Amino acid sequence: MSSVLVCGVFATVANADTKNAIPVKVGAYEYGVVYFFENDKPSGFTPELIADLNAIQSKYFFELVETSSRRRYNDLAMGGFDLILMESPDWDWRDQDVLFSDPIVVEYDLFIARKEDVPGPGWFDDITRHELLCVLGFHYKFASFNANPEYLQDHFGVLFHYDEQQLFDHLLDGEGDVGIVSAGFLARAYAKNPELSQRVFIGPSPDFSYELVAVLSKQSAISLAEFNDLIRIVKREGNIAQEWRDMHGNLPTG
Repeated sequence: MSSVLVCGVFATVANADTKNAIPVKVGAYEYGVVYFFENDKPSGFTPELIADLNAIQSKYFFELVETSSRRRYNDLAMGGFDLILMESPDWDWRDQDVLFSDPIVVEYDLFIARKEDVPGPGWFDDITRHELLCVLGFHYKFASFNANPEYLQDHFGVLFHYDEQQLFDHLLDGEGDVGIVSAGFLARAYAKNPELSQRVFIGPSPDFSYELVAVLSKQSAISLAEFNDLIRIVKREGNIAQEWRDMHGNLPTG
């Protein structure tokens, strides 16, 4: 399997002939180990799951389409893709005219701080006392999943960054007091540079633990029932759980 960029679409290329397969466009944006770039190539759990879905059947051909955390709702509503992988229904989806798949994996959002600043776990008892760093467009339990930037700034004085890597870098450089990142992202950062674990204090309780699902448009090329059937097959015959655990190292995976 490999991935190529064609007109803004990253397509997972299967060995089998896909000429007669029904295309299913899958939205993805940079988040944790779900989707990221490594050596300028799309990587992460979503591309791997797309490859798994293409490998077990030939009726559909799943291909990846890039979006952003803030643009994803409109892109799905306007038909830019059929479904988006690895979402929580609590992330502003419940009021949308969409369908939710069965749970796929579980993720955690962790509070982190510079170890030198933290006298002990009690420092995290009320994180709203601290200057918080968040990712623009992401949803957090401490704010009742309200991702509106003005609300977060007015009520919590949040400092925003484009993605988790930018947030992490700025936190370590001395900006703000507490950052919130996914366990998957932090595990990937530690894997690249194990010494970082000596500089980071992880709060004793996560901001949120949540089941990640697929969100399907009601006009999706694949039905919810068929998609759930494929996920069940991949879970049974593949290594979804092990792949997810491997991407998280010793950090929480549910």
